[in-house]
Amino acid sequence: MEPVIRDPQTMSWSDIKAVLAESTQLMKETYRLQQETEQLMKETDRRMKETDRRMKETDRQMKETDRKYRQLADQFTSTTGHITEGILAPSALRMFKKAGFAIDRCIANLKKSDHDNQSGIEVDLLLIDTTQAIAVEVKTDCRKKDVDRFLEKMPRFKKFFPEYNDKEVFVATAALKYDKDAMQYAQEKGLLVISTADGDFFTLNPFNRARLTRF
Repeated sequence: MEPVIRDPQTMSWSDIKAVLAESTQLMKETYRLQQETEQLMKETDRRMKETDRRMKETDRQMKETDRKYRQLADQFTSTTGHITEGILAPSALRMFKKAGFAIDRCIANLKKSDHDNQSGIEVDLLLIDTTQAIAVEVKTDCRKKDVDRFLEKMPRFKKFFPEYNDKEVFVATAALKYDKDAMQYAQEKGLLVISTADGDFFTLNPFNRARLTRF
């Protein structure tokens, strides 16, 4: 509502009262709009804060869900790995003897670390004879990077286990599943490769003994 502009000299008292009334009404309307705007801004701010709180809570829940998923995945992988080791160990002696290794002992979960626990080495299976040993890395799913990590740690093997200094140590990988090209990659790196096959749960793949990696 806008006040009507008139010449004050021609305005009567009733006209002046009408203008004052219009101005008063306009001020009230302006104040009402200001109050509504302020209330709307407060409500908008409240909703933005609530939205931010919900987003933070959602983010927290997603991180917690991810943490629990990773924990379950690690537990599953660890459990599956131990089951695989348990299945592999009894047949490992037979497989390697058939392949020409005079293996007579098998040790599972060989671990050792420095005094400060900052470094160390772990071997899932160690097959031993009088002059040779075969360190086996057991995986549920073997990837190329698993092969690289295994080869990177093996130079430390005799540092932590000097009792095997007099032995020629070969390396092998055993897995329920190999990622694309991982099996061929392991063979190219000089590892003995154990895989699953029809008719026998585990089988030792063909290899060239002269090209095997030794430590």
